[in-house]
This record gives sequence, structure tokens and C-alpha cells, in this order.
Amino acid sequence: MEEMQLGPNGGLIYCFEFLMENLDFLTEALDSLTEEYLIIFDMPGQIELYTHVPILPALVRFLTRSGSLDIRLCAAYLLEATFVVDRAKFFSGTLSAMSAMIMLEIPHINILSKMDLVKDQVKKKDLKRFLTPDVGLLDDDPAEIARRKIEGETAEDADAADPQDKDALMRGAGFRRLNRAVANLIENFSMVSYLKLDVQDEDSVGAILSYIDDCIQYHEAQEPKELKDDEFEDGDGMD
Repeated sequence: MEEMQLGPNGGLIYCFEFLMENLDFLTEALDSLTEEYLIIFDMPGQIELYTHVPILPALVRFLTRSGSLDIRLCAAYLLEATFVVDRAKFFSGTLSAMSAMIMLEIPHINILSKMDLVKDQVKKKDLKRFLTPDVGLLDDDPAEIARRKIEGETAEDADAADPQDKDALMRGAGFRRLNRAVANLIENFSMVSYLKLDVQDEDSVGAILSYIDDCIQYHEAQEPKELKDDEFEDGDGMD
């Protein structure tokens, strides 16, 4: 990165551009794998790759193209469950998830990961509203209500704050209008919903895998298993 004078994000994009110019490297690694394999591409979290840089859509088209690797893909977008504690941040993350869905154009599931970290912070009935994002979450944000009770600040006071005061701007009515516009956009598209993932819960992990299997039609691609002769004999002896 020093030689190319690139930062972390620029260096990552450069690496993907290099990969796209040398796809034989990827083909050789994947071509010998049969449909029995479940391949996981653990992608970096830099949001540029999923919002406005066309590299990943091009890679997806290469991987799924008929006559080449012809891999059935499913995108699994992970958003940390801790985002639900900050509702503005949650809607920002949800907008990024929706952007990825539109850009990649493949079967897609969204996952709230690390659910074990918020079990004691969010009530179950409230959590359901995050699974299918509800714009009303901004109206009854307990953090915002508590802050206003303590500070006694009005919307007008916050909007009149020093433009250089970042904290004041983040509390202002303009910021709240922006959040509501984002939430309304997400609700109008009605594309994003979440599955819960707690890696300490085997059923939770199994449910996620089941959704992925359905998306890529994994079981439909498997060859029927032929019974061995001894298994036929055991079956004939059953009443």
C-alpha cells in the first residue's frame, strides 16, 4: 500500500481489481469442486464494495455464469445486533444491507449476528420490530427520550447549535429528519428483514443454514444416495 500510496480501503479495492484481471487463479481453485461442496467466501466489511464500486457485481456474474463455474450463490449480510441499541445506526446499517441486495442481484439473507450480546438490553417484543425494520422505532427511542429528559433540550436549541459542534448536530432536528427519511426509504422498498443468529445456540445456526440451503437449492443438487446391498437385505427383513 505504501508503494501505491493507498489507504486500507483503496488497497482493498486495488486487490479486488487485481483479482478481476487474474480470474484464472480463482477458476483453478474452484473448478475441481463438485456440487457436494458448500463454498464460503468470507468477504471484507468495507461498505464501498457493496454500495457503489462495481467490482463485486462483476465477480458475482463471473461465478454464476452458465458454462463456467456456474456456482449458485447466496449473499449473507451480517449486521451486529449491537446496532439495535443505537436506532439511527441500525437504520444506517439496514440501508447498507439494502444497497448490497440491489447491487449484487442474487438470493440474499440479512442476519442480526451476535444476538447473545443484546439479550439483556432489548426486550423480545421490541426485538421483533427490528427484524422487519419499523420506522416507528425512531419515535420511541428510549435513549433519545432519556437524553431529552436529562438535558431539557428542545429541537430548536439543537438546530441553533454551533455547526462545528458535531455532538450538537447529531442531536438536532435535522439529524432526526435525515434518519426518518432513511427509515421511510427502507420501509417503502420493503426489501429488508433479518434473521437472528446466536452462535451459542445450535438451533439458531441450523435455521440460518436451512435458509441458505433453500436459497441455493443445495439439496436439490445432490445425487440420490444408492443403498448398499446389505442395506437392501436389512430392509427386506423388516416387518
